[in-house]
Amino acid sequence: MSNTIPINYLDSEVVTIFLKVAILLILIFYAIFALIVVRQVDLMARTLITEVSPILKAFSIVHAGVAVGLIVLAWGIL
Repeated sequence: MSNTIPINYLDSEVVTIFLKVAILLILIFYAIFALIVVRQVDLMARTLITEVSPILKAFSIVHAGVAVGLIVLAWGIL
């Protein structure tokens, strides 16, 4: 009779590192998307001048800042 030890694959170091790298990659892509949104809002504000343009520009910049902040936070936590 052989003694086998069940292996928990979700507990291994490789899976943990893979998940950390995946989370950081997703956040980096999201930050790139947020920066593209800032660019697009800036182009829109130049093309279509309205009273709301500065507010939308501010929101897009804050959004990009939060996206970059999430990367820094995740890097610190992970």
